[in-house]
Amino acid sequence: MQRQAIVGAVISTDSQFRTALRESGNGNGDGARVEIAFEIVVPFIELSHGHLEELRYVDPEIVFIDLEGDPVLGCKLAQYLAEQNPNRRLIGAGSGNSPDFLMQAMQAGIGEYLPKPVTPEALTAAISRTTRRLAGAPAGTAKRQPGKLYAFFSAKGGSGSTTVATNLAIQIHRLTGQKTVVVDLDLELGEIALFMGIEPRFNFVDLARNFHRMDAGLLASFIECHDTGVHVLSAPYQPEKAESVTGDQIRQILQFLKQHYEHVVVDTSNSFTPRTLATFDQADEVYLVTNVDLPSLRNIQRTQHIMDRMGGKQLRLIVNRLQPDNDIALEDVEQALGMEVYWTLPNDYEAVIDSINTGRPVILMERCDYARELEALGARITGLPGSVPKKRGWLARTVERMKGMLGAEEERADDPLMLPPPVLGGERI
Repeated sequence: MQRQAIVGAVISTDSQFRTALRESGNGNGDGARVEIAFEIVVPFIELSHGHLEELRYVDPEIVFIDLEGDPVLGCKLAQYLAEQNPNRRLIGAGSGNSPDFLMQAMQAGIGEYLPKPVTPEALTAAISRTTRRLAGAPAGTAKRQPGKLYAFFSAKGGSGSTTVATNLAIQIHRLTGQKTVVVDLDLELGEIALFMGIEPRFNFVDLARNFHRMDAGLLASFIECHDTGVHVLSAPYQPEKAESVTGDQIRQILQFLKQHYEHVVVDTSNSFTPRTLATFDQADEVYLVTNVDLPSLRNIQRTQHIMDRMGGKQLRLIVNRLQPDNDIALEDVEQALGMEVYWTLPNDYEAVIDSINTGRPVILMERCDYARELEALGARITGLPGSVPKKRGWLARTVERMKGMLGAEEERADDPLMLPPPVLGGERI
């Protein structure tokens, strides 16, 4: 069965080149067929805003660019088109074939280059290779539904957002069995790689610099795979590299990742940079991680007017490191912030710090209350079977256990045949 035609466009003043492309619509050996839906026949210097708007409206999957007339302007146009739509594929043509020129064309986003005059065989082969790379899927197949993006943010450093995000990524992958990537967008001082015990070869900034030529195959080279099966896109080790990444780049890259993963977990910085706001813009759900202390709660209050701009985004409050004897009650937190507490996680300092120092995610530890609560939280987020806790998780279960213990003590005190356990050195044995 022949595949559906792929929408193409051509920018060239060469009528013979355009004719060759139209004739290529008859298909090639593997059934891929490109239908030229739009042609621009003026020199690059005469391109108008109207030309580009019409090209954007047609939204071709492949654009053929004839670089022969003005290679410099042609490469600039190619880079612009690649940045506008990262999933679009560009095929260049021209008489120049020096190594420097070919490198310049590749850096501009051109994935294939055809020397002129273009032969039917060379054109067919280039189209075939390009269609196979389109969005990492066979040409003509329906585009998959974008994955879900979970953003984790804390209004104060040290609240545990990175710990929660990395461990939940593992739990989401374990529960769903679907492709999951955790992205470190604290580009200045992110530590997801350290928390997961990996030494990445590349990082998010490297991906951003090469995004104009990104496809599924190239993406794999920038991703590290954790032992659990979760993919990791880390922050750079050098903080100054973060300056080169813009909010618009973040939006484009996150959109691209959602096309290749069912679940994208993003840990942001604890400040409202354009990169953080761009992440919120792409997120399906935003998880606000906080401790129960006055600086954390005050910072949330100070930033709530920014949070309110997120429109219909799901904003969920996770209280981390909660202690039963905390001076500030959860009811006070909810009243002060005007938000319901979505989940609580216990203060298990020894387990968490051991996890960080060994590079072994805490959720992989057995007999750990913190890990069990993360498992239950992952089950609630995904809506899949898992531990079925009460609404407030560990705190609710702790209260029930305390009530049970108190009740047992009362029963033993009332029963003359049951004596309280002896006390030695101030501790019961």
